[in-house]
Amino acid sequence: MELQQQRTRRERVRYWRNVAFGVTNGALLQLGDTFIHPTLVLVVFVSQLTTSNVLVGLVPALSVGLWFLPQFLSAAVVQGRRRQLPWATWASVVRAAAVGGLGAATAGIGERDPSLLLIVFIAAYAVYNLAAGFAFVPLVELSARVIPADRRGFFFSQRNFWGGLLAFLAGFVINRALAVENATVSATFSTLFFASFAVLCLASYTTVQMAEVPDRRHGRRPPVRFWIAQVPELLRRGPLQRFLVYRVLLALGTIADPFFIVYAQVVLGAPAAIAGLYLSAMAVARFASNVVWGQLVDRWGDRAALQTAALVRLTMPLVALGLPPLLRWDAVSGLVPGGETAIQLGYGLVFVAYGVALSGQTLANLTYALELAGPDARPAFVGLVNTVLGVVSFVPILGGSMADHFGFEVLFLVALVLALLAVLASGLLPEARGVGGGARVDSVWRRGRAR
Repeated sequence: MELQQQRTRRERVRYWRNVAFGVTNGALLQLGDTFIHPTLVLVVFVSQLTTSNVLVGLVPALSVGLWFLPQFLSAAVVQGRRRQLPWATWASVVRAAAVGGLGAATAGIGERDPSLLLIVFIAAYAVYNLAAGFAFVPLVELSARVIPADRRGFFFSQRNFWGGLLAFLAGFVINRALAVENATVSATFSTLFFASFAVLCLASYTTVQMAEVPDRRHGRRPPVRFWIAQVPELLRRGPLQRFLVYRVLLALGTIADPFFIVYAQVVLGAPAAIAGLYLSAMAVARFASNVVWGQLVDRWGDRAALQTAALVRLTMPLVALGLPPLLRWDAVSGLVPGGETAIQLGYGLVFVAYGVALSGQTLANLTYALELAGPDARPAFVGLVNTVLGVVSFVPILGGSMADHFGFEVLFLVALVLALLAVLASGLLPEARGVGGGARVDSVWRRGRAR
């Protein structure tokens, strides 16, 4: 009896240790990402180095696409391994080093050679996102091993909540940095890059501090070629197909994401510093809505949260298209003081909707995948879905070309149509909670070994 109590006490201590360091890790990663936010900070950075909207669209394409692409390979590498922590740790170190190198290059090159600085940025940011994407699969598997299924909603919602709070505060720092008069591009953005580097180093430390219990269930690890050979079978599974259709349409809907802030600056005449205010608005919306998303997932399931998130995201291009002309309408403009400033501030609703939708997607996409896939199929399932999305996520490059040739309004209209299709596709998602063998995607490796 006493031995059992000691074991239970150790397990309780290990659980709360993992919750504390896991939540801190997620919050720090979100803060580090905020200082180099692709659609609000890095887009402004790149737009000061080039006038090409295609290159501006490359920023979120690198951010999302290269984050997704290595995950199937990562799943094949870490699947069945007793320990996930070393893989997550070293990938986190590489990610932090890439941002540190970018900060040093920005400070060193400065305005002397914008083309060279742009090339260095693309290379460093590519390494950063490849490392972050590779780390995601072992981090998810690690979280699934150390956090019970009925507490994952709480765990991930807490990560998002505290990360959102830190991101909200970081928005004011970014606003101040961008508002400094006569500051050079190198001085402004190298400061933000070094701040991100410091935070990501702390995040790597919290990863190391998590207490992993080695998984002893797996006797053999499937080879990489096995997962490649099983891709067609995984893609034929109905639940995975419907989830992929939803996620692909949602990813296509991001075609206009980097151009919301460009539109605010170029068309609405907003100053560069307003990006910090938009970022704070997005962050406060993200963390304020996070508690609601957590309760919605725990009570109604991930499917309802995914449907709601798709509806919220639909309002982003809708507000961008409708709000500026509405506030300029004579019948309304007289009732709203502030003129163009009011339009620029009201346009922040786009980023409020962005924050609310992002909070729901971050929580529900992950917990839905964990519930839909069994323990043995989980790394391959998550990795395969995200690798497919990595290819689709280069769509903002097409959005940049569309903005150059047809204008921002046409681009926002296309994004609106794609967001509507994602809402319709969300209605076809299977309910993953509590499923046994029906909707759940089983591991073909496990079944092959059973035979």
